[in-house]
Amino acid sequence: MTRPATQLLLAISCAIVAVTPDLKVQGSDTRSPAPSGQGSWKIYVSPALPPDASTYVDVPAPSLQPMPNDGYAQVTLAPWVQSNGWRFMRGLQKARYAAIPRTVAPLAAAEAFAFNVDAILNPDPADAADLGTMLEFLKVNAQPPMPPLANIGIVDDGSPAMGEALNMLIRRNLLYKVVKQPERKLDLTVEVGTKDFPKESLANPSDFAARVREKLTDDKRLVRIFGANTVVARLTGDGTRARLVLVAYGRNRTMQDIRVTVLGKYRPAAFALYGAPADTKLLDVIPAGQFTEFTIPRFNTVAIVDLQTPVRMTSARAGRDFELTANPRAPEWRTAPRVQIGTDYFGKAIAGAPTTVRSRWTDKHLYLLYECPYDELNLRPNPNPAAETPQLWNNDVAEVFVGWDFEHIGRYKELQVSPQSEWVDLDIDRDNPRTQAGMRWNSGYSVKGRIDSAKKVWYGEMRIPFSAIDERTTPLAGREFRIGLYRIAGNEPRQFYAWSPTGQANFHVPAAFGMLILR
Repeated sequence: MTRPATQLLLAISCAIVAVTPDLKVQGSDTRSPAPSGQGSWKIYVSPALPPDASTYVDVPAPSLQPMPNDGYAQVTLAPWVQSNGWRFMRGLQKARYAAIPRTVAPLAAAEAFAFNVDAILNPDPADAADLGTMLEFLKVNAQPPMPPLANIGIVDDGSPAMGEALNMLIRRNLLYKVVKQPERKLDLTVEVGTKDFPKESLANPSDFAARVREKLTDDKRLVRIFGANTVVARLTGDGTRARLVLVAYGRNRTMQDIRVTVLGKYRPAAFALYGAPADTKLLDVIPAGQFTEFTIPRFNTVAIVDLQTPVRMTSARAGRDFELTANPRAPEWRTAPRVQIGTDYFGKAIAGAPTTVRSRWTDKHLYLLYECPYDELNLRPNPNPAAETPQLWNNDVAEVFVGWDFEHIGRYKELQVSPQSEWVDLDIDRDNPRTQAGMRWNSGYSVKGRIDSAKKVWYGEMRIPFSAIDERTTPLAGREFRIGLYRIAGNEPRQFYAWSPTGQANFHVPAAFGMLILR
């Protein structure tokens, strides 16, 4: 039955015009088609219905329920999440949440958003304010959808028992796609009636999910969540970016700190936590081997984490060590791999020509050459290249932060060169700043600065001993380092170039470093 909702719809339409270009809320006529190929999702609030409302399929409101435990007179310790995710994975793209209990409408909207489906909501009128706030949050954080990421294929026989199994896989965050036949590119294909998954395995959804997890192995799980058993994850991506949406189905839907592991090497690009202050930050971001780990602070109902694969720079092997000339036309540098830096640490474009950085390596050294166009230089008077220059960053300078330890990303080295061949090198430990060596450390590196005033470009070259920046054995092709490339330029207002933007007015954000690969 449709609830009388005139007051409700007025409140919502005042709070929000559109969640995405395709959202429709009563009182809003600002819809426009989504860009071709990008897809869309739409939320309608009853009684404002789409023309094809009759094609929408009724789905139950998301909920959390205690369930009998294998026929015994007790309930499971882990609450049973009633998510519609499995219905959406089966192909349902238009859902009508026909009977939504009090307080649940924001959760229904978040679920539809996470799975990128069109939805009709019939909320309790008392939820007007909360639903309006949720819709506004989703609008602000909407983006063109990316393909779902999954490494499990489920051959769906369409049975109710399979539906229960699919629901359990959603609950356990075993990310799958429904397939008609096995696909080689997937890590695991599940087909009931095979040796690994006999028909009787569907009788117990929990055991079925455990069997899937065992066959996949935890090392290949795309997402793992620690500290919560009522959070459903949705992961999408395009190879360079990924978006993780977490929906909390708990009774009060307020989650305390939870630890999340995502398969792949990423750096956080942006995140939004519903019910949390706008300046809330992800905690303890660690690239742990082939995984990226982080802690999401307290949030309510939905958290959105946007991830990016690290920017990558290649260093080409040189046949021998060479003298520093700070000359990009030198034989060693003419064909060297290079990257360009044209943004600040917030990712905002900096006017003018970008900074270019080239790299070479030998058995003993890592070489870097910075090419830095300028309008004006901020130089220190009376430079002394023979001695370390404290606080060199107060003047024009090029910097590299480099670390080899992927388990302890707060440990890295900082090395700088100025246009006047000044230098400073530091041993940084963000995890234990009181015990870090800082300027007491000496890398033994060499630098060369050169100013071409006619072209208004300065060059800075570094030759860094591998023994100073890598505790592993002799460098080999294929070895990777975590690296940040930066430059500080000019007088006030100064420009802060960042190859991999940190998202803060600070270069010392190791989670934002890129990758250097020896070739």
